[in-house]
Amino acid sequence: MEKGETKKSSGLLGWVERAGNKIPHPFILFLWLFIIVTVIAFICAKAGVSAVNPTTGEEVSAVNVLTSQSIGTFLQTLSNKFLNFAPMMCVPLCVLGIGVAHGSGLIDVSMKLSGAAKSRFMLSFICALIGVCANLLGDAGYLILPMIVAMLYQSTGRNPLAGVMLAYCSNCAGYGANLLISTGDNVLAGLSEAAAKLIDPSYTVTPTCGWFFMATSSFIVAAVCAFVSIKIVEPRMKRNGIGQDVKIVDVSLEDIKVKPEEKKGLKAVGITLLVCVAIMVLMCQKGMPWAAPEGGTVVTGLMLKSVPTIIFILFFVCGYVYGKCTGTIKKFGDTIPMMTKEFSTLSGYFVTMLAASMFNTVFSDSKLGTIIAIKGGEILNNANMAPALIIVLFVIVCAIINIFMGSATAKYALIASTFVPMLMMAGISPEGTQVAYRIGDSLTNCITPCFPYLAFIIDYCQRYDKRAGTGTVLAYALPYSGCVALVWIAFLLIWALIGIPIGPGASFYMP
Repeated sequence: MEKGETKKSSGLLGWVERAGNKIPHPFILFLWLFIIVTVIAFICAKAGVSAVNPTTGEEVSAVNVLTSQSIGTFLQTLSNKFLNFAPMMCVPLCVLGIGVAHGSGLIDVSMKLSGAAKSRFMLSFICALIGVCANLLGDAGYLILPMIVAMLYQSTGRNPLAGVMLAYCSNCAGYGANLLISTGDNVLAGLSEAAAKLIDPSYTVTPTCGWFFMATSSFIVAAVCAFVSIKIVEPRMKRNGIGQDVKIVDVSLEDIKVKPEEKKGLKAVGITLLVCVAIMVLMCQKGMPWAAPEGGTVVTGLMLKSVPTIIFILFFVCGYVYGKCTGTIKKFGDTIPMMTKEFSTLSGYFVTMLAASMFNTVFSDSKLGTIIAIKGGEILNNANMAPALIIVLFVIVCAIINIFMGSATAKYALIASTFVPMLMMAGISPEGTQVAYRIGDSLTNCITPCFPYLAFIIDYCQRYDKRAGTGTVLAYALPYSGCVALVWIAFLLIWALIGIPIGPGASFYMP
């Protein structure tokens, strides 16, 4: 095959790729979705489409966003909606810090260390495990990890596009799993408890209720993602010529050997990280900025809400220290062109995010997402099936709803009061329902065309291969989503069948 030539893909994934690549640029796609939702909202509002919110008992009706008042409000608030759009709030600051770490050579030498692993599976597994746990970083995980893993893959002679897909899909498909307890666990536990009290007023649900299962799931999902990357994605990319134009070289042991000045810089970075961690711990103490709020914990305080700033500071400071030690940074002003160069790569992303924020605004204002979530919940609520089949269908329904409604807490706030009591009556505990929800809420993230960070991933893939469009990304994401779904749901059923506690003091079935 000639360099730059792409072989026509075959099979289901080939069809997905060809069909998906006919989808226009994400900017145009979001504009079309904006128009379509506007029209549907108008029709639904005129038809009186509505649903009863099971959480509040209030009727939710479709809203006509084409009224004079709605149009006026949209035009007035568009700039604020754009600038305050979640992806826009996180990306720029993080990328500035990465620019210094990249420009100083810190990321490159880190790639040398990581690339020294002889096992391809172990390298992929470690990257995938970091991806699964990256939900602790919030939105930043979708933006930082694909960049780093792509560079790591390229430095070890592997296709960087495969690295992008591994990082992106492990983060998306494994979003509900983690080795640690996050803010999301705290919020979901509160919603589960409130819903459970409809059946048992004394029932309590703790944030650690699914920790045993989710921590174990982190390794399961990471292993599946590593397998998919090595056995499915990378061979298919090679057959189809995706990434052919990327300079991929075989890396020898001499190439990845860390030089003395680099070792000196890494030691300095290690000390810097320890100092930063010590400062962060100090800031979590009583009377300090990240102290636990009254009646809460550090997890519910301001620390996790400061993740983008923390990432910027850590990358900037560590990059600067490394640069000073190795000589790549002579003076503080040298960091400015590094940040400028990295920031310039986001121009296409910002353009796409304008259209994405417009679509997100009209979809939210129309209440269509809320109605879809409620109606989907009612379908499963009316089913009369065995507990095992119900929980599988519940996961699938949550995965389908996730395509239309992104916020994990918003979805669960809508469906918890219906499903938690219903599944309790079927013998499934609120903790079991919450664990099943987290699986369903994760599986379709990487194959959702409306996912805001999909535009960033497409833009980043096209830096390596201009032919990589929406269909390409979705086609290579589909094996991750499908394989993780099969294994994770089976793992849940086996765990429940054996009767192992899913968390401290929590079991899958009602006592």
